[in-house]
Amino acid sequence: MAEPLSPAALEAEFDCLVARAGVTVPADRRAGSLAAYADFRAQLALLRGPRTHTAEPSNVFRLTPKAGA
Repeated sequence: MAEPLSPAALEAEFDCLVARAGVTVPADRRAGSLAAYADFRAQLALLRGPRTHTAEPSNVFRLTPKAGA
């Protein structure tokens, strides 16, 4: 589970991941990218957390192809 990081640790982790990916973030977009990464990291806890059977969808959709398609 993703634990909350201090702002300095979050920035260091972001810099490391961006460098590993070979991406250059323009200076004018850095603050927004860092905020988006912080939000993404917070969402990881929800995505990877334990869920019960009640979290499963109640419906299953199946699309059948048209005849002759």
